[in-house]
Amino acid sequence: MGATVSMWLGIAFLGLGIAATLLQAWLWRFPMAPDPGGPDPHGRSTAPRSLTNLHRIVGATFVVIYAIMMVQMVPRLWEYQVELPARTIIHACMGITIGFLLVTKIAIIRWFQHFGKALPMIGATIMLCTLLLSFLSVPYALRAHDFGSAETPANLERVARLLAPIDLGRPTSELLTSAGLEHGREVLTNQCVVCHDLRTILRRPYTPEGWRDVVWRMAEKPQIQRPLREADLAPVTAYLVAITPDIQQSVRMKRASQEKSGAPEASATGQPTPAAEFAAAAALDLSVPATLSKAQATYEKQCSACHELSDTDKVAPKSEAYWKDLVHRMNSENEAGISAPDATLIIAYLAATKGPAKP
Repeated sequence: MGATVSMWLGIAFLGLGIAATLLQAWLWRFPMAPDPGGPDPHGRSTAPRSLTNLHRIVGATFVVIYAIMMVQMVPRLWEYQVELPARTIIHACMGITIGFLLVTKIAIIRWFQHFGKALPMIGATIMLCTLLLSFLSVPYALRAHDFGSAETPANLERVARLLAPIDLGRPTSELLTSAGLEHGREVLTNQCVVCHDLRTILRRPYTPEGWRDVVWRMAEKPQIQRPLREADLAPVTAYLVAITPDIQQSVRMKRASQEKSGAPEASATGQPTPAAEFAAAAALDLSVPATLSKAQATYEKQCSACHELSDTDKVAPKSEAYWKDLVHRMNSENEAGISAPDATLIIAYLAATKGPAKP
C-alpha cells in the first residue's frame, strides 16, 4: 500500500471513529420502546431509522478500514529486525485492543443483546483507542508524505550542490525530479519501515555522505521481505538529503524545548566539553585574511550539509566552549564526520563571529 493511501486511510479511520461515537451518543438519547418478543430484551430504540442506518454504514466502513490497516500492520511486526520501539508497541496494542472491542460490540449487537447497556462504554473505549492510535501514526504519516520545503527551488539547488561530489550511480538531475523524489519517498515510507520505525529513521539528520552510508549499509543487511533494490538506493538517499532541513528543524525545536527546561548552555550533550580535542581553535589568528577566508569556507561547506547557514544568525552570542560542544555534538550525535582540523576552523570562526562582544 502506498504512503498516500495509507495516510488518507488513517485520517478517514479517525474521522469515521469520531462520527460513529457522536452518532452513538445522539442515538442513545432516544428512549427504548417495549418490544415484546423482539431480539433485544431492553426494547426497541425510537431513534429515527435514517440515523440508525447512517450509524451502521459509518460503523461498517470503520471496520473495513480497520481490517485493511491490520492486514498491513500485523505482517510488519514479524518483519522488524530491530527491537520494537515503545511507540510501535503502544501502536500495536491499541490496534489489537480496537479489534477485540469491535468483535465484542458486534457480538453483543448480534447475539448477546442483554449486554446492550454496555455498548456506549465499549464505543467510547474504541474512540479513545482510535485517538491514541491516530495520534501515534497520522502525524508521522503526514510528515513523511509532505515535507513542504523538499521540492522548493532553493532546496533542490542545495541538494544538487551537496550531491555533486557523491557518486550515487544515477544522475543528480534525474533524482531531483518530482518522479525521482516521489520514488525516494515511497521507498522510505514502504520499505525502510520494514525494519525500522519511521520515527527512528527521522529522529536526526545526517550529512549527504552519512545518508548514503546508512542506506547502503541497510541494503547489505539480510531482509526477510521487501529488500532494498539497487534501483532504490539513490532515490531514497536523495530524498533523505532533501528533507534533512525539515528533520533538523524538528531536532532544533526539540532541543529548544529541552533548553527551556534548564539544560546547561555549554554542554547540550550532557558530556564534558571536549576542550582538548579542539584546543587549537583559540590559537588561530583570524585577523589574517587567508585564515579567516579558509575558516569561513570550511564552516559554509561543512555546516550547510545539514543546516541553513542562516540558523546561526538567530543564535545569540555564545562562548567558544558552546561552539566546541556544538561541533562535538554534530559529530557524536549526527555523525557529521567533521575532521579535527576542520572542526578547529569552524569553532574559531563561530567564536570570532558569534562570540560575546569583547570589551
